[in-house]
Amino acid sequence: MSISYIPTVSGDLINAVAGEIIRKIRGGDVYAANDDIVIYAGWPKVKDYDGRSHNADLTILGKGHGVKLLKISVAANARDLRRDAQGIAQVAASTESLMSKSLVLKKRRQLIFEVVPILYAPNLGEPYDNEEIEIAKTEAELVRILQEKSGPLSEAQQNEVRAIIEGAKALGQLSESEAEDDTLSDVARAYRELEAVIYNFDTAQRSVALTSIRGPQRIRGLAGTGKTVILAMKAALAHIENPNAKILITYYTRSLRDVMERMITRFHRHFAEVDPNWDNLHVRHGWGRSNLTGVYREACIREGLAPRSFSDVRNTADPFGTVCRELVKAKVLSPYYDIILVDEGQDFPDSFYQMCFFLAKGNRDQKQIIWAYDELQNVFDVNVREPEQLFGQDHDGEPRISLARSLPIGTDTNDFVLQRAYRNQREVLVLAHSLGFGVYGKTVQMLENEKHWEDVGYDVIAGTFTAGSQCIVERPMANSPTTLDSPPDMNLVEIIGADNLGAEVELAVTEIRKFVNDGLKADEILVVCLDDRASKSYFSKLSDLLAQSDIACNNILNNPYSEPAFRIDGKVTLSTVYRAKGNEAAVVIVLGTDAAVLETRLGRNKLFVAFTRTKGWLRIFGCNTKNFARLRKEVMMALSKSPRIEFVMPDMTNLNTIQRGLEEKHARLLEAKRRVDRIKSEFNLSPDDMANLFEDER
Repeated sequence: MSISYIPTVSGDLINAVAGEIIRKIRGGDVYAANDDIVIYAGWPKVKDYDGRSHNADLTILGKGHGVKLLKISVAANARDLRRDAQGIAQVAASTESLMSKSLVLKKRRQLIFEVVPILYAPNLGEPYDNEEIEIAKTEAELVRILQEKSGPLSEAQQNEVRAIIEGAKALGQLSESEAEDDTLSDVARAYRELEAVIYNFDTAQRSVALTSIRGPQRIRGLAGTGKTVILAMKAALAHIENPNAKILITYYTRSLRDVMERMITRFHRHFAEVDPNWDNLHVRHGWGRSNLTGVYREACIREGLAPRSFSDVRNTADPFGTVCRELVKAKVLSPYYDIILVDEGQDFPDSFYQMCFFLAKGNRDQKQIIWAYDELQNVFDVNVREPEQLFGQDHDGEPRISLARSLPIGTDTNDFVLQRAYRNQREVLVLAHSLGFGVYGKTVQMLENEKHWEDVGYDVIAGTFTAGSQCIVERPMANSPTTLDSPPDMNLVEIIGADNLGAEVELAVTEIRKFVNDGLKADEILVVCLDDRASKSYFSKLSDLLAQSDIACNNILNNPYSEPAFRIDGKVTLSTVYRAKGNEAAVVIVLGTDAAVLETRLGRNKLFVAFTRTKGWLRIFGCNTKNFARLRKEVMMALSKSPRIEFVMPDMTNLNTIQRGLEEKHARLLEAKRRVDRIKSEFNLSPDDMANLFEDER
């Protein structure tokens, strides 16, 4: 039996009766061995027309059993039962309405399965009839209702039901008119089909987004694994659950605000059918300015202090860290937020996390602080740190935040690692890693060991990962599952040199025109310049030449002191690598790559970040210098060996080592899961075969 369990409420909030039902289902006492079951605790949450929230205590989805929505009532009489009955009926109506929007799930204008609201009332001592709801007074009656057949659903149909229940459909960007448009070019059609897959993010990502834990959580993954999407979904769901709670979602890259607000709004509309209340749900830049709201700035103002600006501390080694540290040391911060979510966590200094600790309500092990980071995407060369370092020590000498200490009993983990990267094509991601580490040139940084390579989604093919050993890793399709069906004459990656800046810009303009003529929208194209000193010249020439072809540009550099929208309809985005972080596009054109210093971690990371902004095609340009020739040689070597990366393990004492940083128990669980997956694949075992194997062992 295959059973997935997703607790969307903290374990200590699941009542004893629901907990016992969950144990029975997971223990195999309700469904047959060949059933495929998904259990949600505390889900879905919906709102009625009066703004009242309702939720099911348990939702059970099965291929042959439809959707069962269960509400557990302690009522002893019909009058008290009525409110619970109305609540579960509302949940069922909203859920059925969402399902009915999918043609995949309908036949003759009717759903091909039933959405069944169930009221389990073991204390009810009098008759109660409701034609819209199944009533169970005993456990035997409940089991009978849960076992009732409805469907059956194909695997694709069950995936569609899960995507709707779990909210993936909120991000759908492909309209049916586009999908059926016979006039689309091969390039445009390939990208539209790719987008549909990317935005239907996988069950593992949705499970992390839905899982609720009372206390801190850490989410890690490569670029494109969905960290920002997950945080946006968590923010929207928390806001639906408690509209009066103060929720903060913060970020480092100023241009991310527009993206985050759009995603949060989509999720909130999907589940609650209304827009969020932005008075209680704050999307804030980490620092802020006089014309820009920010976490630090607003915290100072609330405490009656004058916030410090960048110009005040620009001569310090760590300007943002300095102002946050000063505020923490002032010991004036008051708890303000019920939940704090931090995106781009790798870029924030320790003192920012410590400021967030004091801004979060609750005892230290119950503080709802959720942070996400990508240790391979740090263009500011700040080492990734463990929670004990990030948040510092408490008054008793203990760490303020410890994932191991705060892990609730019965909860598998509060340290999530995302391995599947959906944004980037496999060839592009392998290239970005090869260049980011410098394995085909001068290695400047390296993952800690073979287990860390596996954490980020690679299979280890060969090597002991000791200094001097020849190592080979390979990225499997399972962890880079999106494939762009690019036309044969349209290479996924190209690298071209030019004699001077002007010729380089002309090459870029030719590429942009080609993609626009092939049906892509101008706003689906991103130009990133790696030459910080010449970026204004690059973008000025580029804008002038594109204007001659009636192609407009959104030059992020024109708004250095605000939060401009990163993507504007009908305009090509022009950005530095710093402002491009966290964003993405169908096509990424990288200019000035000859300026990337290949001997430094900063230079390598800038290449990595720029390359991983693309969901589709990548074009790399630079002036014909010795440095560019070295870069081009590395790119061609990486492409020739893809999807493998081959390298000699360097002496780690002389390098930046990217620490794995996993709790020991969680590391063992990840390793066990990887081995189980390999056995399943090697022996071609079904989920039922695996379940029977483990049952025999038990």
